[in-house]
Amino acid sequence: MVSRSIDNGLLGMITQPSSCRSKEVDSARLAEMIANEFYGSLLDLSSRGKGSRQPWSQLPEVKCVQKIRRNARVSDRDVRLFLTFICAMDRARNAERLWRAGIELFEMSPQTFDPVEVSGMSLSKLCARLYDSGVSQRHGPDSEAWLRIAESLVTGSGSVCRAIDQGVGDAKELLRDLGSRDPARRPRFPMLRGPKIGPMWIRIMANPGGAEISCMEIIPVAVDRQVRRVTENLRVTDTQGLELHWARCEIQFAWHKAVSTARVEGPSGIKGTCAALDPALWFYGRHGCSHCERKRKRVPIGSACKYCQLGKTATEET
Repeated sequence: MVSRSIDNGLLGMITQPSSCRSKEVDSARLAEMIANEFYGSLLDLSSRGKGSRQPWSQLPEVKCVQKIRRNARVSDRDVRLFLTFICAMDRARNAERLWRAGIELFEMSPQTFDPVEVSGMSLSKLCARLYDSGVSQRHGPDSEAWLRIAESLVTGSGSVCRAIDQGVGDAKELLRDLGSRDPARRPRFPMLRGPKIGPMWIRIMANPGGAEISCMEIIPVAVDRQVRRVTENLRVTDTQGLELHWARCEIQFAWHKAVSTARVEGPSGIKGTCAALDPALWFYGRHGCSHCERKRKRVPIGSACKYCQLGKTATEET
């Protein structure tokens, strides 16, 4: 299915499909609409009971960082460690619930986010903490991954450690380091190295993590069911019937191409990139598309919704 890689530095994460089935829509214009209204607080969320609050500040990871930073004793490194460990747990589950459990664990047991403390902790003790807090879902594998990440961070070597400890990094180097293995051929950063979590973690390190990450333009959107949902509903791609791996390639390529010619707003560190578009797409899917699908009718939240095919009749299409 994949004919060529856009950039070898992407490690194959963004690829051009050999038979891209994108619809005839102005995806660059859609990217601008979605991001600019998201960051400009121009979305109509009244039907969702969310008033007019700034959507960016409603993202689970952003809300958590805002709360953590109220404590003057918490350093930038502490924030990035918290983001790293919770990000690793964020797959196939309710994001709001996970990050809420994460902040409670951080406040009750901050040592659980200290790589040195975790490395000296028994797996059973760590497992109990993650289980009791609700942070873990698959308790054994989650605890093992948490411990493995902590052990890798204790070494202080590599671009991932530098991004967390010093707040600087290069996106291409970070992607490579996330996929690295130790001398025993074990993954150094399990659950952080996947095609969804890897790009998301790098974006989160830049903002709200505050790290200065160069080459952010190569980071693709982190495709999950929410991003896939909004992409399909807006007819940017047609990946019906494709497995997630192949659908991800088409979706990432389509949005990467769109952003390359668009003027996408966003906060510092990610403005003008797919990393800025990514949380806006997730928000649209989570609070836009999913709401409409439950109601079985279109209840728009922004300008891009008028291009949505959900529930459209043949007359509306013409």
